[in-house]
Amino acid sequence: MKNEQITIFSAIDELQRNFKKLNDIYFNSQLEKPVITILTDNKGGAYGWISLHKVWSSKDKKYFREINLCAEYLNRPIEFVITTLLHEMCHLYNIQNNIQDCSRAGTYHNSKFKEIAEKCGLIVEKSDTYGYCITKPSDELIEYVKENCRTGCFKLERMKTYRDGTPKTTKTGTDGKEKTTSRTKQSMRKYHCPKCGLIIRASKDITGKLLCVDCNEILVIN
Repeated sequence: MKNEQITIFSAIDELQRNFKKLNDIYFNSQLEKPVITILTDNKGGAYGWISLHKVWSSKDKKYFREINLCAEYLNRPIEFVITTLLHEMCHLYNIQNNIQDCSRAGTYHNSKFKEIAEKCGLIVEKSDTYGYCITKPSDELIEYVKENCRTGCFKLERMKTYRDGTPKTTKTGTDGKEKTTSRTKQSMRKYHCPKCGLIIRASKDITGKLLCVDCNEILVIN
């Protein structure tokens, strides 16, 4: 039996297909073509983003903006993945038409974003911190997904990790939502050479195992 191939190509292909379809339906095919990517979340919990500037280039000197869907949230129900794609497409429409739909360094979504998002089959809710940034699929969009999307394309998502790259541990809170648990900080031990003062720190007890080469002295714990 051949091993199943692990790839995100099918997910990117499905996002590209749906970009074209949604562009036809809601934007009269007027949106410029972006590069669609799947990258890790570096914005503290965002489902996706669009670049304000054209950050991709081709050999023939054509330039493109980027629409990214964050890898950590790719395995949500497909209607929510498509909602994120359409959310960023609304931003793209406003960028092309010189409509400022965000303020506060691009984090606060104003009524201009709400207006276009609701025209595109999204339910928009307001966050106290980030404005009209919460978008959910309407019945219209859910029906679109049922008729047009290949649900099996989104099988993978990237695990959330700590800064050192190890996977985060999570638990379910009292509100039923998954929460990241904090890691217990390791206590550090401080050793020093009694003659020259050389200092070494260690995360475990290594008393009697460290030697200051210059002084030929065993390091002692503070």
